[in-house]
This record gives sequence, C-alpha cells and structure tokens, in this order.
Amino acid sequence: LSRQASISGRRYLRRSLNTVTAMMAAVLEQAPCVQQLNAWMTGVVGELAAVPPAVAIALLSALLLIRASSRLGMWPYALMAWPGTLAHELAHFSVAVLLRAQPSFPSLTPQRTAHGWRLGSVTFRAGWLRSVPIALAPFALLPLSAWWVLTWLQPASGGWFVMHAWIAAALLSASLPSSAD
Repeated sequence: LSRQASISGRRYLRRSLNTVTAMMAAVLEQAPCVQQLNAWMTGVVGELAAVPPAVAIALLSALLLIRASSRLGMWPYALMAWPGTLAHELAHFSVAVLLRAQPSFPSLTPQRTAHGWRLGSVTFRAGWLRSVPIALAPFALLPLSAWWVLTWLQPASGGWFVMHAWIAAALLSASLPSSAD
C-alpha cells in the first residue's frame, strides 16, 4: 500500500508540475516583453545569417588569433583577450551589484594560479542562489558580440575592420563562464 501511495504521489506531483509549467509558458508567450525579445532575436539571427563571408572569416580569424596567442605566453594572450576579459569581469560585477552581493571592483591584473593564469577576477559575498546568475552573467556577451558584428564590424573597413573583428572575437571568446565561475 505504501509503495502504491508513493507512486501515485509522484504521478500527482509530475502532473502538477506539468500543469504549472504549461500555465507559465502560456503566460510568458502573451507577455509583451517576451514577444518583443522573440521578434528582436528572430531579426538578429536573420541579420547574422546574411553577414558577408569576409566578415565571418575575419571574426573566425580573430578568434583563432586570440586562442593561438596563448601559446606565445601569458602577456601576449592577456593583451589579445583584454577587451573580452574586461567585458567578462564587468558582466560579473554588474550582476553582483544588481543582486546586492557586495562585489569588489574587477581586477584585470593577470595572476598565476595553481591551474595556470587568471586574467581577471571579481569577488563577492552571496549564497548559492544569487551566485548562479552572477556566475552565468558572461553569457550576456553573446548577444553583445552579435550586436558588435552587425553594428560596428560589418560596415567597417581597413584598420577599423581589423579592430572591430578583434573586439567582437574577444567578446565572443569571453562569453562563456570560466572554470573559476
């Protein structure tokens, strides 16, 4: 009897969770901000798909150069990754400020650790619930990188094109949380 009761209790819980999830999805689909975000993302994806091959090649080349610079030593890599490191640490810092986690100002001085080099850091005081969005904050750099490509890289030429490809690639590279995050 107790096994049967626990199975039907799990079924009831599963059905309840499915119902709540379906209700939340229906509410979110009707929310104007979600509809606007969906329309914006659809437009951005369409625009990124139409990026000329030269822009895509420049972005991938800059990304490969940033990654390859790590083989030249810590300082060449730190300099090549600097725009991304700055944005990465500012993402952590800004979310920590919003969540009142008492963050320290970002440090952008490379430091040797037991596992290699740390290019930057932000310390904060928060429980695990507030730590999750702070740790995942660099994911916000993905749309920023896409915006940079569409707004600055695509229309640029000459030296400006190279600089904007470097910045967009650095933002893209820094958009993933680090192992310390």
